[in-house]
Amino acid sequence: MKKPDRLVTLRNAGSVDACIRRKTMRMLVRALLAGGIAAAITVTVAGQVHKYYSPGTVWTVTMIKIAPGMDQVYLQYLAGQFKKGEEAQVKAGFEKSFKILRTMDDGGAWNMLIMREYASLASIEANEEKSDAIAQQTEGTDQVQMQGYQDRSKFREVVGTKLTREIVLK
Repeated sequence: MKKPDRLVTLRNAGSVDACIRRKTMRMLVRALLAGGIAAAITVTVAGQVHKYYSPGTVWTVTMIKIAPGMDQVYLQYLAGQFKKGEEAQVKAGFEKSFKILRTMDDGGAWNMLIMREYASLASIEANEEKSDAIAQQTEGTDQVQMQGYQDRSKFREVVGTKLTREIVLK
């Protein structure tokens, strides 16, 4: 058996290295091209996210079920202590506004919505302690507030609360 010439072996090794380098460069160019295309698509898609709307203010929406025949008792609380507390939050700048909506019938899981508007999620978190201090002034200590919550549970049920963002259509 004839041994391969050393020169031929080195020459083949060099061409193998060159071939590997070319393939590596092709893969690198393809990967960079694919990455560039993906980035361009991402920028285009991100630009289209707010194509039809702008994100607006943040709202908490609390769904309430008033017990039958207890409307006047709950409305008395809302017109008194609740309104005083909410107006203090608005005046201090922690809330932008608040609204109460009542359904025209009592069917379903809830029959009243209490909505509170905030500038942003960040403003809710940033003002949490200050807002609590205002609540302490207008509604009383934590213990008094908890007792009031228990008292109100006799004539209304809090079905749930959702955190929402307003969509402002363009």
